[in-house]
Amino acid sequence: MMSPVTSHQSQRKYYAVFGKPILHSRSPQLFNSVFEKSGMDAFYTRIRALSGMDVIEIIKNLNISGANITTPFKEEVIPYLDFISDDAKLIGGVNTIVNADGKLSGYNTDHFGVTRSLIESGLNLNGLKCLILGAGPAARAAVYGLVKNGAEVTVSNRTHSKAQLIADDFGCRVLEIDKIKSEIGGFDVVVSTLLPDANPISDVDLPSNLIILDANYRMSNFGIYAEAFDCKIISGKRWLINQAVESYKYYFGVEPDVKLMEKGLNVELEKNSINAIPYSSGARFVSLINVDIVISLPAAQVGCLNTFLDEEVCKVFGS
Repeated sequence: MMSPVTSHQSQRKYYAVFGKPILHSRSPQLFNSVFEKSGMDAFYTRIRALSGMDVIEIIKNLNISGANITTPFKEEVIPYLDFISDDAKLIGGVNTIVNADGKLSGYNTDHFGVTRSLIESGLNLNGLKCLILGAGPAARAAVYGLVKNGAEVTVSNRTHSKAQLIADDFGCRVLEIDKIKSEIGGFDVVVSTLLPDANPISDVDLPSNLIILDANYRMSNFGIYAEAFDCKIISGKRWLINQAVESYKYYFGVEPDVKLMEKGLNVELEKNSINAIPYSSGARFVSLINVDIVISLPAAQVGCLNTFLDEEVCKVFGS
């Protein structure tokens, strides 16, 4: 049930990750581990929104101090922001929003997730030959960060026109999916921004010296496939942590304790004790403390909370 915010709770700062689906996100574990050990009066939760406009309304109505944005809202929120950083404009997607007294500023830290994950693995990005799979906001961020650091970037996507648009925007090369098989030996790194179930190159033999950075922090079908060829896999967990560090710096102006974030990443949700509450448009007095997920619903469907929660649970834990 929704409950009024107490005077103590009103002093607490709230942060959230928005997406649909969203229960799978481990961002709350990363941030809350730092908040708890540092004695900060703050709490981070997950919010399943209806649209980009809904994301903005919730941030304002619930006075969310900072938000991370994931699929499918990275592009949708842009028209409603008061300020957008130059890199977010070029990438065409926002994954971090800072709320300063109602003024919402959008940033993109995904490109740090990519570049720093590769650098900490001992790679020199200058001249590195990288193949990017996918053409969504995460792919655009990867291309932006890699090109900026001097990598030689090629983009491939089932919809060739989407890959071509990225190539035109960032001055990189496009490779058709069916040509990867003959050219895979020329790449040092493959960055996969594909959905977990996707693997458009399941007929390609991967060189064992190929390095794979997977955006998914649970092993994806592509990651499993690459592992069978003894490729080195850089987990999407590194991407998640490295982009979260930059988001934290936008929220607080200081570097977080990364080791605390890494410990928090290993905290698992308990399937049978998930604390979920509904949100309906216009609500302002909602207690978010210790809430695992807020589900935004049209007013007529607020009574259907468990139906949508079951959908989220199934995506994380299976049926």
